[in-house]
Amino acid sequence: MIGGLLSFAVAAQSLSPEVIASSGDYYENANASLSWTLGEIATETYSNASNILTQGFQQPVSVTIHGIDIDLLVFLEGPYSGSEMTTGLNSGNQIPLSQPYNVPPWNYAGTENVGSIPNSDVVDWVLIELRDAASPDAAIPSTTIATQAAFILDNGSVVGLNGSSVLQFPAASFSQNLYAIVWHRNHLGILSANGITESGGVYDYNFSTAITQVYNGGLGYKEIATSVYGMVGGDSNADGDINAADKILWTNDAGTKGYKATDNNMDVQVSNQDKNDTWSENGSYSSQVPE
Repeated sequence: MIGGLLSFAVAAQSLSPEVIASSGDYYENANASLSWTLGEIATETYSNASNILTQGFQQPVSVTIHGIDIDLLVFLEGPYSGSEMTTGLNSGNQIPLSQPYNVPPWNYAGTENVGSIPNSDVVDWVLIELRDAASPDAAIPSTTIATQAAFILDNGSVVGLNGSSVLQFPAASFSQNLYAIVWHRNHLGILSANGITESGGVYDYNFSTAITQVYNGGLGYKEIATSVYGMVGGDSNADGDINAADKILWTNDAGTKGYKATDNNMDVQVSNQDKNDTWSENGSYSSQVPE
């Protein structure tokens, strides 16, 4: 496996454009490199057997490819309570059953949804983005290779829709370094400062151990408890800056309840705590995710 993409290479003569077009595969150089989407069971059946055989293929190819498993750990400042995050939105039946990032600024068109929230440990939805770049500063939006909505649990684990398994990206390949971005509705987005490495078949990254785990961490990330680091809360309008515009939104919602971006501590109630404990102390922070 090279850079997350598994290719089965078959020595062959140079293939004609007609054969390449009819096969539907992706080819490199003078050899046929059969590449399939990660997470699929790829079985190639050739309808034009005579052409394929004359180009050097002797038999059909069957390859099973597994997706990239991403194991992330991250904390949100707002609901963090000293050892883990509270689950007020969950117990209050406020977490939507469909991913909430289909609106600006994310405009994510994914169809992730569940029939019910899978367990009581779910804190909220997050949006995970993978970028392929040589360095974190070069991980601009055009380097994005995959995006997926997921659940974040009270212990900081980012999991799939079943509420327990590591997040699997079934269609992602990369050739440089793999960087992960975590977006949340009212916390500043973050980018991993280092390329995520693979161990035992899983790409894992713990954002919580040091401020240096996040790109430009001192400007858009913070210590939320002794030696525990987390995403900065209070960005109610999700524009990447915590400022007066967020307070205006809070003022408009103060005293109301529900799944609201102005509910910074995510306890269902928009109250003074959201302003005083989160927004008011975070005006110096802004998201450092490259744009």
